Amino acid sequence: MKKRKSTFANFLLNSLSFFDATLAIYEKIQKGEKPYSDIKSLEEQKIFNLARSFETLSKAFLATYGTLIVYPALLISAVKEGHVKAPRHFQKMINSLNILLRQALNREKIIKKLGHDPIGGSEIPHLLSATAKLLEQLGEKQLAKIYKSLSDYISKPANQRIYGKLLELRKRITATVQFKDAYKQLLDIIEKCVEKSNEDGICENLPNESKLLLNVYKEKPYLIDQAITMLEQGFQELFDSLLYTAYLARAAESADYIVGREEMDEKYLGEVRDHQNEMIEFMKNMAEVNRELVKSDELDEFMAEVESEARKELQKETEKEQSNDS
Repeated sequence: MKKRKSTFANFLLNSLSFFDATLAIYEKIQKGEKPYSDIKSLEEQKIFNLARSFETLSKAFLATYGTLIVYPALLISAVKEGHVKAPRHFQKMINSLNILLRQALNREKIIKKLGHDPIGGSEIPHLLSATAKLLEQLGEKQLAKIYKSLSDYISKPANQRIYGKLLELRKRITATVQFKDAYKQLLDIIEKCVEKSNEDGICENLPNESKLLLNVYKEKPYLIDQAITMLEQGFQELFDSLLYTAYLARAAESADYIVGREEMDEKYLGEVRDHQNEMIEFMKNMAEVNRELVKSDELDEFMAEVESEARKELQKETEKEQSNDS
């Protein structure tokens, strides 16, 4: 495989590499092979690699998370004229999405600032909160509560994100019909935006960076299917990934080194070990899709072009803002 050009593909490749290491250790333990260290240390290295796999996967999909978070709200807003009924809350959501997209396009900030906690350290908690407030104003109480609960969970310090709450949130998301209904319309909306045949205002309400992405789709329609593959796992799976990443952020630090580890860290790692199989199975499904994505030279070229053009657009906006301020 030749060297990847896009940030997206490189983070996906990192995620797959960490997951390969996770499975290699898992198989070694299953076979009963005697390690040079001990089984407990080997288990912890497995957890560390699993956590890093989720971490780098989320760094690749950072912008996608933002789009998925606001999508149901954009859909509901278009129907209920949210930009008219709750203009302040609507604008706050769009502003927060813009911040997240900027973060997703900045390789240095992703690596240095977001570190092992790309979900909690990014704009995502604020975006969830802003979207929850808009949904509440529009009368979507159930969705608003889920978004607020997600924001509250992710906003907590990494050492306060417990598995029990994660499980509760996953069940609530699964039971929320609005997510399923929104997802059924997602591909149709993207196609309408690409063809500029959308009449309900959703496309017009997207931030400039998202419009730029749709313009690239229009110029290269043969790539639409490949790009949409990123979203085909659906809302449930991508929110699961978001929650698992937030939960495992602490493991990426505490599972790597024994030195400095406290009793509460040991208890947390024990909890992760108890539930690791479901996370490994989840990542297996994601890895099957991502393995094909990362092999595609055309998709890599496409994503590199999108990232490059989006950065240029953001630079122009930044210069314009600085000019207005002066």
